[in-house]
Amino acid sequence: MAEKHNDSPLKIDFTSYTFAKMCGVCHPGGGSLEYDRAGNRYDLFAKDPKNNITPGGINGLDGDYFKANWAKSGVLEADCLMCHLKDYNNGLRKKQISALNFRWAATAGAGFGRISGSVARGDTPTVTYDLSRFGPDGKVTLPVMKKPANENCLFCHHEPGWKKRGQSFSKRTDVHMRAGLLCVDCHVTGRDATDPRIYGREEHQIGKGDDPGDFVRDDLDNTMRTCEDCHEKGILNAPIPKHKGFPPAHFEHIACQTCHMPWHQVKAALVQDASVFNKSPRISPPPKRIWSFYGPDMKPWNYYGFALGYPEGLQPLTQYRPVHGLYKGKIYPLNRVYTRWVGIKTAGKAGIGMPHMKDIFMMWKTHMDAPDKNYPLLSAIKDDNRDGFPEVNRPDEIRALVASVSAMLKKKGETLNGRQVVFVDGDRYTPDGNTWTTIPKKPYEYSPYGSVFKYSHDICPAKNALGAKGCTECHSDKSDFFFAQVMKHPFDANGKPTYEPQYKLMGYDGHSRRYAGVAATTAAFFKWLAIIVLAGLFIHILLDFCARRRDIKNRKEKYTQGPEGEYQRFNPNFLAQHLLLAVSVILLTVSGIFLWGLRYPGAHWAAFLTGAAGGIDFWRLVHRAGGLVLTFTCFYHIIYCIVHPEGRRDFVLMLPRAKDFTDFFKNLAWFVGLSKERPRFGRFSYFEKFDYWAVFWGCIVMVGTGLAMWFPEVVTWLIPGITAHGFDAFKEAHAHEALLAVAAIFIWHIYNIHFRPGRFPGSLMWMHGRMPKAEKAEEHPEERE
Repeated sequence: MAEKHNDSPLKIDFTSYTFAKMCGVCHPGGGSLEYDRAGNRYDLFAKDPKNNITPGGINGLDGDYFKANWAKSGVLEADCLMCHLKDYNNGLRKKQISALNFRWAATAGAGFGRISGSVARGDTPTVTYDLSRFGPDGKVTLPVMKKPANENCLFCHHEPGWKKRGQSFSKRTDVHMRAGLLCVDCHVTGRDATDPRIYGREEHQIGKGDDPGDFVRDDLDNTMRTCEDCHEKGILNAPIPKHKGFPPAHFEHIACQTCHMPWHQVKAALVQDASVFNKSPRISPPPKRIWSFYGPDMKPWNYYGFALGYPEGLQPLTQYRPVHGLYKGKIYPLNRVYTRWVGIKTAGKAGIGMPHMKDIFMMWKTHMDAPDKNYPLLSAIKDDNRDGFPEVNRPDEIRALVASVSAMLKKKGETLNGRQVVFVDGDRYTPDGNTWTTIPKKPYEYSPYGSVFKYSHDICPAKNALGAKGCTECHSDKSDFFFAQVMKHPFDANGKPTYEPQYKLMGYDGHSRRYAGVAATTAAFFKWLAIIVLAGLFIHILLDFCARRRDIKNRKEKYTQGPEGEYQRFNPNFLAQHLLLAVSVILLTVSGIFLWGLRYPGAHWAAFLTGAAGGIDFWRLVHRAGGLVLTFTCFYHIIYCIVHPEGRRDFVLMLPRAKDFTDFFKNLAWFVGLSKERPRFGRFSYFEKFDYWAVFWGCIVMVGTGLAMWFPEVVTWLIPGITAHGFDAFKEAHAHEALLAVAAIFIWHIYNIHFRPGRFPGSLMWMHGRMPKAEKAEEHPEERE
């Protein structure tokens, strides 16, 4: 839009009058379509002789009146009926606006009369009223709707919705349209709203979402009804989904639309190239030929040539997966528009300006009329990829375009002192095709000059949503969710697109997540617990091994000279518990290895792990089966310790005593050779007690956090207000404790039972529960049989 005050006609491109003619069709009037930037009504101000406004004149280079004819065309007053009248004819209103009959547009749209004449042709329009619409008193009775019909909304929103977001607003692609919802059921107004920015304020504020690339009325962002409003509270009788088995973190970090729009059905513009001439048919008006569009498949798309041929809801279907990107902490399906254009960089000034697009259009048109005479350098721009559209992609082509635009501007009389013509390609620009400067941008953008749109319409049924067929849909190395190839640049030196994996756009880098708050504290606690405990166990094992190797000859003599036979150390109940515990640990460890990849989103090795040998859904079942066995074993052991006399005896003997601490230090002295005698252990040594209580602690942590993640809805019921960060804490505790438990078992327990000198290559005590009396005399001399 041209500024209010200008010092040259070269700076005036889009005026207030041009805006009314070209954009007033989709605006209900009032505001800038009725009043200038000083608050004057255009037509009254233009008619007042003292203001010296000449119809169609330069009028002091005023951006509101330059070459305008407000006095004759009138203004576009606010037209309530455009939205609220059933069967309002927006087509007739559009026709009058195109004829510059602004004052009469509402009359035609409402069907009150027929308009003859056109201000654009120099006529003075006349109205022939339809008397059948009026009563004897000269008044009309209208079928006014409080809530506008979808057709009234879509007259304006259909075309840009298709181009920008690939929206068709039809029953065949959207479950909400199929259910009969109105646009204003979600985009609420007045007393239907709950947000205080809109509720009860009958100012025609309409609830809106929050598009990353949209800066219109940002003060009303997120005032519309959300998915959660309806599908958690049951508003409008919406079904309330259970989402059983889904981790709460999914809802914290992934928008509903991401899963409920696994495929998009209607093509949207991915690339908008304003650097070449589009020769496709049916493009109107002609200046729009300066824009070439490419669809999600990176094939040329004659949008303007097709737009007028398809009414809303009947656009051709082109199925593709939308791009997923991170916006304000959540992953959304996005349409990021990549822009390519010629700009003007002014020294010492932020941003990049743009020549008038009509001038770029005329440059190309005159060149095509006489290629050898007019801007001949443009002939160097070729169709390298042979898709039917030329593309500016090589340094020589960029230099040719920049030089041609510079020549065109000079020919117009514009000075380039301190200004440089550059070629803008997404998030970078160059004056010569060799030296590129990066333009700062948001992670979800291709460029700060290109729009980014969230997909919110065309929602599919739940049974077709992403994840409905299982977790492997996302968590495998063959899944598009993380590893889909997303266009990075549309054209390389050969005119071919370059790509990058989608997980980068979603904020992942193949490493484990970095937490804050309670999850970070929990992760740090269990991490250091594992490090300290494992370091202590490793040192203890090393000292024990060295001491036993040193003393092995004496111990062998003891064994051969000691009492003969075996004694029953453990009963069948104890052996059954040990077997169940071993089975659960094996199931949990093997399945946990495959599930461990979930901690590294975006890493190919991790995705391969989660998708291997049956996939994540299979290994989740195995893991849960192991968890059930572990839980059963825990209850079995508790009952055994309460009911069985040997269970009660062993539990009491497992309790820590002061002697355990003195035994520990005596054993250390024996380890380093300061004592020739080992401590005399009873039924259980201090390291066996450590083994037992480590398992006891581990079971509490593992079973507790495992059940919490398995049944999040129960946890939410028990702990109202718990957030995804709380469940992240459960996950971190579970993962780190699992790592500690597995390491302790395979390092500490296996060494003490099977690998330590004197027992290698192993003991079968876990099968029959018997210990040689010679070993008992050495290892547990104070135990009673």
